[in-house]
Amino acid sequence: MFTLLALCAFSASAGRYDKMRKQVEASMLVTGELVVAPDGTVESYAIDRADALPPEARQLIAKVVPTWELDAKQADGSPLQSPTAVRMSMQLLARPIDGVDDRLRVTIEDTAFRDPNAPADVKRNGELAPPAYPVLAAHSGMTGTVYVLLRLNPDGTVAETHVERVDMTVVSDEKTLLKFSKILAKAAVGAAKQWTFNISPERLVHPAPVEVRVPVDFLMAGKTSTTEYGRWHAYVPGLYAPIPWRNPTADGGDAEDGIGALVPGQFYPTDAAIKLRGAPAGG
Repeated sequence: MFTLLALCAFSASAGRYDKMRKQVEASMLVTGELVVAPDGTVESYAIDRADALPPEARQLIAKVVPTWELDAKQADGSPLQSPTAVRMSMQLLARPIDGVDDRLRVTIEDTAFRDPNAPADVKRNGELAPPAYPVLAAHSGMTGTVYVLLRLNPDGTVAETHVERVDMTVVSDEKTLLKFSKILAKAAVGAAKQWTFNISPERLVHPAPVEVRVPVDFLMAGKTSTTEYGRWHAYVPGLYAPIPWRNPTADGGDAEDGIGALVPGQFYPTDAAIKLRGAPAGG
């Protein structure tokens, strides 16, 4: 845990909206590489630009990541035969502690993994052109991340789109955030419908739908994922919307599959071969 002094910008803005403050968290997306053994344990790891991270983030990662165990398979579904280097991303969250005004609890909330050397069943066909920033949202300083799920046709075009969640990265009243989350979602879906992908013949023989997730970031001018890396950002997580073409999970809803750890601008097949066993833990 760490003091609110480490999040002075977050607390100052949140303080203007007492009601929203109960919902506001601070988020940080961290990327890196780890080597996973055939039994799923972590042999080693390295964080990208570790010196850019605040001490509390580095300490938590050093404590938790070496204890992870992963369900890791090769692209064809067979077990790993040797240690394999995979890319990882994780979402760190800082939440207020009930009854304690000057401290936040930091945890690793979500994780995502991919093997950059594995044969890809789905590839993008050219660049995933980002959406135009809605003028009203830009003028109002509204920023956020839209998590779009795409179901693909066999020819790689988009058959269906679904917004699973919209996380706003500004603090405002509930009505305003809901209004602009819908505006950002509409813009993201409009762009996503134009994207195309290449699907391997081997993947097409499987009956399961071909799905990919794409997080779409809306950042103000002058800010990029590179310039913002290693910084805490205030954000209000949106409600998760179940996927309409899937059967619900046993608890009555869909699994979110760690979407908070997905790196904006990249795409992630939903049938990933590498996943974390259990919860990321921390705090």
